[in-house]
Amino acid sequence: MNKNDNIKVFANNDESPEDFYARFKEQLDKAHIFPGNYMFKFIIPTESKKVAQLHKIFDHSEASFSMKESKSGKYTSITITMYVSDSISVMEYYKEASSIDGIIML
Repeated sequence: MNKNDNIKVFANNDESPEDFYARFKEQLDKAHIFPGNYMFKFIIPTESKKVAQLHKIFDHSEASFSMKESKSGKYTSITITMYVSDSISVMEYYKEASSIDGIIML
């Protein structure tokens, strides 16, 4: 079991983005040892433009990508593993990825 599996952060409509990310950072710091490899997981509509947007976010790093298309071909699951220095870096990648329409961040 990966330590990332222990992180459970769910958005609450009453929670401000600042509170959400403060709670997320706290949970990341408790569940993961930094610096080290971190596994990002996303589900994204299978459109080359959206997949390319996600690749571009992680393009400057030495990230490894694993992609699997759903049976219907409507969605693609993308796992990105890369070395990160701290929880703030993880949050910045998630914040940047959140700009992609239709993305689900796990």
